[in-house]
Amino acid sequence: MSKRWNSYLTGILRITGRSVAALLIVQLLSGGILSPQRFVFFPIYAEEQLGYSAVVISMWVAAGQFLGMLAAIISGAVGDKVGHKWTLLLGLVGFVLGSLIYLVSTPWLMFVFWAAGGLGQGFHAVGGQGYLIESAGSKHLGVLSALYNWGFTLGGALGSAVGGIILDQHGFIPFGMTMLIVSLATVMGAAAFLPTLRPSTQHQTASLVGSLTSYRQVVRQPAVAILSLMRFLPTCYWGMAAVLIPLLVNRGAESKTAVALYATTSQILASLAQIGAGQAADRWGAGRPTLIAFSVLTSSIFGLALTGNELWGLFLFGTTAACAAWSLSTLMPTLVSIAASAEERGRVLGALHLLWNLAMMVGAVIGGSLLSIAVGLPFFVAGLLNLGALALTMLFFRTVALRTAGSLAND
Repeated sequence: MSKRWNSYLTGILRITGRSVAALLIVQLLSGGILSPQRFVFFPIYAEEQLGYSAVVISMWVAAGQFLGMLAAIISGAVGDKVGHKWTLLLGLVGFVLGSLIYLVSTPWLMFVFWAAGGLGQGFHAVGGQGYLIESAGSKHLGVLSALYNWGFTLGGALGSAVGGIILDQHGFIPFGMTMLIVSLATVMGAAAFLPTLRPSTQHQTASLVGSLTSYRQVVRQPAVAILSLMRFLPTCYWGMAAVLIPLLVNRGAESKTAVALYATTSQILASLAQIGAGQAADRWGAGRPTLIAFSVLTSSIFGLALTGNELWGLFLFGTTAACAAWSLSTLMPTLVSIAASAEERGRVLGALHLLWNLAMMVGAVIGGSLLSIAVGLPFFVAGLLNLGALALTMLFFRTVALRTAGSLAND
């Protein structure tokens, strides 16, 4: 099985060329930078070294997420105008500047570097996915999308482990220097080894301002509008689950080890589900895997609504929902590729990333508010939302099929 998978993967990379292989390496390094730099160790640094309260730290984190939303819109237009490689490089430059936050002590300068990192996160997310869609082609996009997500997760795990060792032995300044060196090397490597994918003629003639102002026209297309809701509704659940499930597992087990076991189990199984969803999309098309993923997600959420007070229910249905949610994430580049033309995909990815950020915040707020009323209530609401998403999925593929049939008839 291992030999067959290695042969299969080697064949894919041989067909797609060095652009995909280089992108996967960049993604691995990006995860190794971003996770320890912004998520894992920044709250500790802000509290221990700067003396900031939890409220102030939360405001910094929220500001970074807001800037990531803003960057998503701008980066979509930039990608459609000058190409996704340069959008990705701008994101990586943001990671370089974000590393400097550990090397300065002036508050306003620290916030400038934190803001640059937030903007970089948005440019990186949109530029990286856009480059993946352009370089991978439709035949192997599903599996390569799974590997792309894997790279970021694995890189984050490795980067956080190494960062923890550096911090324990040397402190935050050597940690910041390490992040700076790795991020600079990643930018230079990406600039040198990622092939430039030429923008289409429309990319070259449309102005950046024109690309920005045409967002409304792009997102109002029926297939894109439906896909936007298909992205927003399940992410509302994910924003809710990211907060509630660890809390509920900790309440039920009264053990941090149980929370860690849940996180590890769900991540491992979700990674396997991503590969399965990607292979299914490459073999049979995106329709069947997307419908299955939404069906599993919706039924699992209702399972959580019924068993949220039981530890076994949280593990069973929470893990199953995580597998379905990550599978949908893997399928998203394929769905974008069939919903939008090549010259519009950057803006579609930008709009979807903005909605992802917004849905994460909305889901967390709704979940926290409803949990105080009843444990199962937030999951029941999320289940209803995703029933709607399941219906929209069928409408999405019907809309795409009708549009394709109309285009063939006109030709």
